[in-house]
Amino acid sequence: MTDFRLLGPFEVLEDDRPVDLPKGKPRALLARLLLDAGRVVSAETLVESLWGDPAPPSAPKVLQVYVSQLRKALGPGRIETRAPGYFLRAERDEYDLGRFETLAEAARGTSDPVRRAQFLAEALALWRGPGLAEFRREPFARPAARRLAELRLGALEARVGAELELGRHERLVAELETLRHERLVAELETLVEEEPLREQLRRQLMVALYRSGRQAEALAAYRAGRRLLVEELGIEPSQELQDLERAILRHDPALAEPQASRARARGCVIALGGHLADLLAPLGSDGRELLLVELAGDAAELPERAAQLESVRTSLVERGVDARTACFTSSAPDQDLVRLAAEQDAELLVVGSPLQGSAPCDVAVAPRPDLPFRPDAAVLVPFGGDREEWAALELGAWLARAHGLPLRLLGAEARDGRRDASRMLASASLALQRFAATAAEPVLVAPGPQGILAAEGSVLVASLPAGGLDPTRRALVEQSTIPLLFVRTGLRPGGLAPDRTLTRFSWSLGDADAAV
Repeated sequence: MTDFRLLGPFEVLEDDRPVDLPKGKPRALLARLLLDAGRVVSAETLVESLWGDPAPPSAPKVLQVYVSQLRKALGPGRIETRAPGYFLRAERDEYDLGRFETLAEAARGTSDPVRRAQFLAEALALWRGPGLAEFRREPFARPAARRLAELRLGALEARVGAELELGRHERLVAELETLRHERLVAELETLVEEEPLREQLRRQLMVALYRSGRQAEALAAYRAGRRLLVEELGIEPSQELQDLERAILRHDPALAEPQASRARARGCVIALGGHLADLLAPLGSDGRELLLVELAGDAAELPERAAQLESVRTSLVERGVDARTACFTSSAPDQDLVRLAAEQDAELLVVGSPLQGSAPCDVAVAPRPDLPFRPDAAVLVPFGGDREEWAALELGAWLARAHGLPLRLLGAEARDGRRDASRMLASASLALQRFAATAAEPVLVAPGPQGILAAEGSVLVASLPAGGLDPTRRALVEQSTIPLLFVRTGLRPGGLAPDRTLTRFSWSLGDADAAV
């Protein structure tokens, strides 16, 4: 796998080993193309980026030589000639700036401050120092470096804002005092010094200090910022910053109380029928309910269905599980279940067969409700790195944590000269540890359903492709002796799934040649 790195010292890695790049302007040319990876950059623009205006007459010819040198280093297919210039072929997950932008977009797309802080922490972790520093004498580098710095500053401000929204001001200030122990706040303190005129960072620092009982230091931070603004720009601080100073002086209660200090209400888990109650019951924690549903074909069936559910609910309540039941007739089951999931703000919907249409939450299909669940072995998740598989990975981690079971990720063993999936499984495990505080054990198995079936587990959680059950999954349904859950991502993203896969592995369970 190729990894282009712009966010810090410029380098290119191939399978974690540095690529020997040509020195000087060819190297600068590659950095310039990476700034527009996936887009055609005209030869005229590249000439101006490397030589400025006016450029020497020989620049267009020399540019072609540089491109040829880069192709020798990177492979002939990496840089394509496309009118009116050149096209660097690089997927977003192949260069750190692309991964940063993906995570920043994910943060902007969620209203949950917890997930926003997590996405932004991942994005900021990609930075290893100032971007494009070695190219500072090239005409393109200075404005591009400023743009990169603005992206980083914006992400830092948003990260601190999310932390403060969650009421984590005490931890922030403690991190400020211990300086480099935590990346976020250490960089915040440094940035307030490096960017003293940037009021948003100063405002966030003042709030963090005040909420930790350090009013005098919060006011000192304001006075230092005001002095700089008056002396260097001849202006007073913004009205927002002035209002914050007055709020601190009068101990404004609204300031002392974080807006999102209350625990976020959790959505429920909806299960069609009570067959999987033992498997799903531990998920009803952290304020989350288990909602058991039965659908009847006609009104005559309602009493018996309702009585069955009530019996299951009573047993769950005796075990301390917060459970409710709903039983009604339906001529359009899929539509009614989707509607119910939306009304109840469900986080997971468990059904017996794939739903038609989109659901607002992740949907787990349990095609063999007759298989008993015994929590005496690991939760198994066949994982290939595709985007659609992250919902299954999240549910597997959720089940493992709720039942206190090990989590095992199943990947393909080495074959036909191809490397095994252990590196990709390690990346998934790292993501789980960060986002779900759950470690996963990588297990390499033979390709195909028999390799999966040979693994010992209590429940098997796998992704569900848009086309439904493929031959591999049908074989699992027919031969498995433990419960199966096939998971499809809902309209609301799950708590772990990034917008893009962490790796370039693209095989899936349905690929008979490459899949687990």
